[in-house]
Amino acid sequence: MRTSQIVAITSTARAVCAPVPQYLTPRQDIDFPSSDSATNPLHWLGANGPWYAGPNIFGISSEIPDNCHVERAAYISRHGSRYPDQGAYDGWVSMYERFQAPNYTAGGSLSFLSSWRPVLTNPALQIGLENPTGAKESYDLGYTLRTRYPDLYQEGDEFIVWANNYTRVLQTASMFVRGFLGPTAYQTGRVISVASKGFPAGVGNSLAPSDMCPNFKDLEGGDYKSAWDDVWIPPIQYRLQALIQGNLTLEASDVNQIPYLCGFESHITGRLSPWCGIFTDEELNQYEYSNDLRYYYGLGPGTDLPKKMMTPFLNALVGILQNGPAIGTRADGSTFEIPKLLVSFLNDGQLTELVTASGVFDGQSSLLATQKDDDRLWVASRFVSMRGTIAFERLNCAGTDYGSGWTTLNDTYVRILLNDVVYPIPSCENGPGSSCKLSDYAQYVAEKYASEGNWITNCNVTLVKDTPTTVKGASFFTDLSKPWVRQLVV
Repeated sequence: MRTSQIVAITSTARAVCAPVPQYLTPRQDIDFPSSDSATNPLHWLGANGPWYAGPNIFGISSEIPDNCHVERAAYISRHGSRYPDQGAYDGWVSMYERFQAPNYTAGGSLSFLSSWRPVLTNPALQIGLENPTGAKESYDLGYTLRTRYPDLYQEGDEFIVWANNYTRVLQTASMFVRGFLGPTAYQTGRVISVASKGFPAGVGNSLAPSDMCPNFKDLEGGDYKSAWDDVWIPPIQYRLQALIQGNLTLEASDVNQIPYLCGFESHITGRLSPWCGIFTDEELNQYEYSNDLRYYYGLGPGTDLPKKMMTPFLNALVGILQNGPAIGTRADGSTFEIPKLLVSFLNDGQLTELVTASGVFDGQSSLLATQKDDDRLWVASRFVSMRGTIAFERLNCAGTDYGSGWTTLNDTYVRILLNDVVYPIPSCENGPGSSCKLSDYAQYVAEKYASEGNWITNCNVTLVKDTPTTVKGASFFTDLSKPWVRQLVV
């Protein structure tokens, strides 16, 4: 636990211990019931579980530090809970057909197998799209941020958000705007779709930059995940097979699907799935570690190229936070003020790449392939869950704190939160609330960006007339005139 900061009153700035707001919005969007076999089955599902506010692992309050106020904030969120993609659904159907065989009996936690069927009621209309829980998560996030940052939006002003051009991501953005603005969403809300794929001038200037990086490949954890799966799956497979009498053999892939089905069925139906009553807490933790390996060595710190994908975006975003109020240009040449609360939406891969680039996991040692590290900081469930979120708050702080060493007056800092929990930068956490001086963080990001080499060269992008020599990262926040940027109806 970190000691609370002691602020000394100076002659020019009087310390203010503001009362903690008593918000009406709940900390968690939904309930997280226990099953017969596990205490918190929906907490350990990696990218497949619904959003939840993560545990306060550093003991740092997420409330605004004393003598500080939030001048600007940027939230980057994954889409909300969704229906499965076609490939995953086809796997469910295949399992269903096998489980319909008449020559077996399942007991215990598997006794429902013969009566189970996939929960989608109209796959043609549902596959891959945001589901009702996801819509609630998105709407609730809008309401939460409106009440969390009342000074960052003035009633009646235009409010713009940005989204990767992917249907479920656009659906999330639209529901967020409705939650944020309420009945006026259709009048003052705007969703900007960003789809630079196919436009050479938009290379590396996107909410999905890897789509235009020929050298990019998501290894999905590679040999590390495969080795761990060979450790944790067989004992569970053996335990569950003992519950079946007759001619039905559970495959390793069936075992690996159980937590996936637990998460998806629960947030699709809004009820805890029977699949959540099969694994114990420890077995779910083993599955979660497999998911952590998938992201760590697929898109995160354990990669070479994927971890560099979102650094240009981060560099551009920090520039906006650092420079204060910014003016953008529309397609017709008119101008607009970039919202003080800058919100964008994307997919799990890009969120993982951005979280990695942010630096909050710089202190994480490489994850082992054959032994679960229970003390690891990298836990995907805590940031790449459905509607997983990374937030950057620009804090203006006044005062003197002899405990942590910040002694400046009216200086600006940046604080990073993952799923509403403060994560400090290991090399820069001596500001109020373990924040980092914004100028220092901008330098940190710029140096990282420079050290990673030229994005165009790293990706082996084919150079044509419109290909930039240096990618812009996120010019779409300030320039709505490009052909790959479109305004959609909320």
